Amino acid sequence: MKKIISTVLVCVLLLGCVLTLASCGKMLMGTYEMKITEGNKTTLEFTPFKVTRTVTVLGESKSTEGKYKIAENDEGKLEITFTWEGEEEPETVSFSQGEEDGVKYIELGGVLKFKKVKK
Repeated sequence: MKKIISTVLVCVLLLGCVLTLASCGKMLMGTYEMKITEGNKTTLEFTPFKVTRTVTVLGESKSTEGKYKIAENDEGKLEITFTWEGEEEPETVSFSQGEEDGVKYIELGGVLKFKKVKK
């Protein structure tokens, strides 16, 4: 009986830790795409705290992996900071997300709109 109770308590504590960590920052999950033309597009694939950027130009693709963090700036507005492998300086731009015609999107820098891809 003691073993069951202690196992349940450990599970409750682990769940509490997971929820605490998840509430620390905003995370994205899934793939977002910005198409310029049929053969030219940029894809961002998000997992917790990691991102893969794939740029396709004339059918040729190049991928770069990195990390991201979404946080509020001093004015209370959201920003996303990308740290790409092979690049020394992080890249920080404004960030917003929403839904349009039933399709979720993220907007970077107030200009680039990436629509969520359903897989």
